[in-house]
Amino acid sequence: MSDPTHSQLNTEPCRAEQEECSRLRERILEQERTETRFQSLFEAVSEAIVSFSIAGEILRANKSCRTILGTPPEQLLTQKLENIFPLTTIPQIETAFAHALEGHTHEIETRYLWPSGKEVLLALLFAPILEGEAVAGVLLMARDLTGVRLRDLERSRLYEKLQESHRDLEEKALALEESQAQLKVAMAEQEKVNAELREIDRIKSDFIGIASHELRTPLTFLLGSLEYLYESLPERLSSDESTLLDYSMQGAKRLSDIVEDMLDIVRIEAEGFSLRRHKVGFYQLLHEVHLELSWALKERNIQLVFAPEADWPPLLADTAMVRRVFTDLLENAIKYTADGGRIEVCTQQVSFQNLPEVQLKPFYPDGVDALSWQGDFLQVMVRDNGIGISDVDLPRIFNRFYAAGKLEEHSSGNKFRGRGVGLGLALVKRIVHGHGGLVWAESPGTVAESGLECPGSCINLIFPLDLQPAPFEAEEGTVRSRRPRILLIDDEPAIRRFVQVLLTEHFDLEVASGGIQGLELALTFKPDLILLDLYMQDMDGFEVCKKLKTQSGTRDIPVAMFTAVARQHEREKGLSVGAVDYITKPFFPKELLRRIRSLLSEQGFKLEDLEEKETSSFFQLT
Repeated sequence: MSDPTHSQLNTEPCRAEQEECSRLRERILEQERTETRFQSLFEAVSEAIVSFSIAGEILRANKSCRTILGTPPEQLLTQKLENIFPLTTIPQIETAFAHALEGHTHEIETRYLWPSGKEVLLALLFAPILEGEAVAGVLLMARDLTGVRLRDLERSRLYEKLQESHRDLEEKALALEESQAQLKVAMAEQEKVNAELREIDRIKSDFIGIASHELRTPLTFLLGSLEYLYESLPERLSSDESTLLDYSMQGAKRLSDIVEDMLDIVRIEAEGFSLRRHKVGFYQLLHEVHLELSWALKERNIQLVFAPEADWPPLLADTAMVRRVFTDLLENAIKYTADGGRIEVCTQQVSFQNLPEVQLKPFYPDGVDALSWQGDFLQVMVRDNGIGISDVDLPRIFNRFYAAGKLEEHSSGNKFRGRGVGLGLALVKRIVHGHGGLVWAESPGTVAESGLECPGSCINLIFPLDLQPAPFEAEEGTVRSRRPRILLIDDEPAIRRFVQVLLTEHFDLEVASGGIQGLELALTFKPDLILLDLYMQDMDGFEVCKKLKTQSGTRDIPVAMFTAVARQHEREKGLSVGAVDYITKPFFPKELLRRIRSLLSEQGFKLEDLEEKETSSFFQLT
């Protein structure tokens, strides 16, 4: 029979051994897991990691050694430190390794040559591997600095460039400050010049007013008197006397045209002009201009033909302005067309999209997109078979003061090829533009350039085909049979006498030598129309008109400003105080009678005898 105490003592050592074995297995497993984690971290690091023994032998290397050191990790195993880092070329490696063996961390930078010959810049960190307090080996961490240094170098270069740019900007800023200072001085000088120019403009404006009055008034009397004498004395003059009177008329008219052109172009450019638009029949206007120029056409045996009335739709335009356009163009065509020549005026309808861009380009280099009207246009073509226009002159004939042709051809007494002062076509262009249209010219060139005997030219105008309701017409049943009464208020004795000679045959006329007398006569005479001079000694026309329009006995009498002054702001002022028309000196008797007939017709007067006289042989000059 066994001893139970002895059996218990035998089993206790076996249990203790089993527990110890279990603990050993756990430590081994934990060590294996730690080794696995360490190997994973060791391989995951992007830097090259190499572990050395105390003797400098390589124990372990991660896969990043391939990209950092240029050598696969398996080729590094069992090699020594001096195999991968020759101590003769990199002596600081030995020092760094020795410091690590002493327990210190040491970092160096060095150039490293791969086995393939590629050179890189490396950062090497040597650190001790400790087991407890003892150094068991050395760990090397290598990092490639080549890209970093290149980026640093690029940043350094960029910094230098920025510094250089900054210096340039500072220099430019200094130069800008100097320029601004100079600009301030220049602006001050320019303001001084502008002030002087404004003063010159004021003086020019005053000159226009003075020139208008001082030149137009005597021209009115001169032209009217010559015309009246020519009509009154046709049978009492000899052939030589009639010729001299004819030349006098031509010279006076030529002088009047030059004065008108110069004043008009200066006035239009300084102040512009406002159009008085109504429904205008271009055919009727052209017919009237034809009658006025008939003597010149007959003298030169030039045939003028124009499109039938059906081809001329009524347009919204300023009658006086359009009349001037046709007059200037036809006078110009007559001047440059040889005896026995032909002038044609024809029309066609053209849309905005079909405007001839090639022909317009020399005259409108920037194009015509800025036209306010983009519908249909009436194109008017004034074509002659004259001497033509040279290629050099063609794009510039509408320029102010530009006269085509040779200077030696100029002669104020030569009816053919005589050059003017270069304002007629400039005014035509401005008037057509004012109506929202365009103007251009075409010609094959001069005789020498084209080889043609009569190359001719064509002036083209386009007007917006914008139709409006017909103008107001007087109602039937308001016809007045008595002679109209007209009051002339003018402080110029010669003008008063001249108008008396012209009007007393057709009207009951009273004259006043100043504004005060004119106001008294307006109340007692009760005229149907008042012709009022703008500038008089005792009271100007604006004040007289204002007083007439505030008095019950005279407020309904139409007032026409009758003056040599033609500035736009004075026209507007005259209309603002109640004037209904603006008759500008100098004038021809026919024109004065036509304007008076028009104003009186609106009041119901039927002036058949005056109309017959107006369409008779009143002498008109080109």
